[in-house]
Order: sequence, then structure tokens, then C-alpha cells
Amino acid sequence: MAFVVILMAVTSYAQTTGSAAALINRLRGLQDKGVMIGHQDDTVYGTTWHYESGRSDVLSICGDYPAVVGFELGRIETGADKNLDGVPFDLMRREIIKHHERGGIVTLCWHPVNFVTGKNHKDLSGNPVKSILKRGNANRAFNTALNRVAAFLASLKDSKGQTVPVIFRPWHEMSGDWFWWGTKGCSSGQYKELFIYTYRYMMAKGLKNIVWCYSLGSNRQDTRLKFNMFYPGDEYVDIIGIDIYDAVSKKNYMGDVQRELMALKNIAQEHKKLFAFTETGFKNNPESDWYTRKLLPAINESQPLYVLLWRNAWNLKNENYGPAPDKKQAPDFKRFSANPRMLFLKNINEKNAENGNSLNTNADEEKKERPVPEGVIHFNF
Repeated sequence: MAFVVILMAVTSYAQTTGSAAALINRLRGLQDKGVMIGHQDDTVYGTTWHYESGRSDVLSICGDYPAVVGFELGRIETGADKNLDGVPFDLMRREIIKHHERGGIVTLCWHPVNFVTGKNHKDLSGNPVKSILKRGNANRAFNTALNRVAAFLASLKDSKGQTVPVIFRPWHEMSGDWFWWGTKGCSSGQYKELFIYTYRYMMAKGLKNIVWCYSLGSNRQDTRLKFNMFYPGDEYVDIIGIDIYDAVSKKNYMGDVQRELMALKNIAQEHKKLFAFTETGFKNNPESDWYTRKLLPAINESQPLYVLLWRNAWNLKNENYGPAPDKKQAPDFKRFSANPRMLFLKNINEKNAENGNSLNTNADEEKKERPVPEGVIHFNF
């Protein structure tokens, strides 16, 4: 069935209504209070365990959950019951709701399959972005994928029946060449169209719990250039971010992060956006004092809204990036966590109380009508 959707350029919808608006207001209140610490998949598995309720590698080290927990939506587009890392979507839903009800913040990334070939997100063949945008063979599969993502987001309801707000970070690291939506898969103009198409489609589904994040992948002193090249526009974005990893081969992680985060902070101020360090870590980290010697000084000047450390895979020894009690960095991470500017779950709940912000969305706010956008786009739901 075809629907006609009227669309107008407005401030990002997330800032105007629903539980997304409540989260945006909360994040604004936290931006200058310190740096929230996050960890990917923190409550669903760790280096030595998986799918045990209440567990967390971060909690095991410092006695508190991370303020931010990230989850992966990859493979939801195929109708699978588990994501690309093997996490059941039903479990993910429960953990998202749990973390929200603790007072935590949730961010979601998405590494979908190539909609032309059906292969993974690193398959660059078949011009999938062009096919999606030109209503080619991939367009129907893409719309089905967006419907599945939308249905999952709509199913995130707390014990009061209110929608759980999430930071949604689609099409990240577009400034790199390793994903099908990156520089080898599409032009910057096509990328912008893809982001806007995704935004408008999801908003047309009536979702009021999405805070939109646009995040680069860069450490080559080109953050401003790449930001401008791919940025879809202020009306489609609430948070801007960047992903930078350390590695044995990297000569100056600390300097790279300091430089790029300060560039991003300046851009965020110009665009009146929040900004975050949306992914980082050190794969199989050999440095026992990495958190206090590198990460802390790297973020100290810019003070991003949050830092998300990447995951600790229980079933892949080479896929370990964050803190864990069995790693030699554990004592250093505990020292890192004691810094008063590093915010964990208890800290942000205390700050929330100080600011007088409500963790829950007012039911009347949920019922507000969405702004009427300009322009006409036809979507086949």
C-alpha cells in the first residue's frame, strides 16, 4: 500500500516531541558535567561469560554499570532472531529496557547486509546505495529492513508502557572505505540522500524515541572536510560523533584523538549539536595503563558527551577492546573510573536529580503530533 508523506525542513524531530525530546534535554544537562563512559554489549556478554542477567565487565571492575550501553542491530534487516554477533534480539530488547529503567542511556548502531548481494556490510559490490535511491532492486529490501528496525524500536516499552529513547547511529564511518555506504560504495551526495531517506522513512512511521547520531571515522586531520562532505543537514541530526581506535601500529593515538575531538567540538558548537566519542578502544590491548595514560588525557580537553568503548567478545579472542576484570588493564580502569569527570550510571542519576530532569517521558508528550514537513515523498510501507 502506498502512502504519501508530507515533509518539511525543521529542527531534528527528536528535539521536538516524545521520549527522544526528553533524552535530548537530559543529554544537554549532562554535556558539561563530565564524560559518560559507555561500553558496547556490556550487559549481554564479556570476555568470560555471556547471557547472564545482571553481569557486566565494567560493573565487575568498578562497582557500577557504564552510563551508556551500545547494541548492534545488524541482521535484524534479514528477519533473523539474532544479530550479527549472535545476540538474540529478544534478549537485546530486555537489556535495553533494563538499562533505561536503571537510568542508563542506550545507543544503537547498524551494520546491515548489502541489499543487492545479500552479503555482509563490508561487501562493496553491486552499487547498493544507488539501487536503493533509484528505486532499484534493493529498494524493496531496504524498505523491509527499515520496517523491521522501526518495529523493534517501537517495541521498546518500559514498565509504564512508555517508549524507551535510544541514540540511533546509522551509516557511521562513512568517511572510510570499508562499508558499502562509505567512500568506495557511494558518492557523498548519495550518502546524504541515504541518511535523509532513512530519517524520513523512520519518522513517517511515527517513532518518537529516536535521537539521531551522525558519526565519522577519521584520524587523518580531515574531520572538518569530511564532516562537511557527508553531513545531511542540521534538521536530520541531534548528535555528531567520531570513531577512532588505538592499535599497536598507531603512532599517536592520544594526539589524534585530542586534535579530532577538538575539531568536532568546534563544529558541534557551530551547529548547536551535542558531540560524542562514538567508538574507541584498543584491540587486545597490551598496555596496562592505557586508560589513565592515553584515554584520559586524550578526552580531557574536549570533554565529549560520552565515550563508547568497543566490545569484549566472549567467543572471539581477537575481538576484545574494552575493560574486563581478567585483563591487565583492570586496575588502571578502576583508577580511571575514580576520576570525578568520568561518569558512570550512578553518577548520571545523581546529576539527573541535581538538574531536576525526569528519566521518564511524560505521557502527554508522547501524544504530541509530529511537525508537518514540506515536500512529498512516496513510501511503500
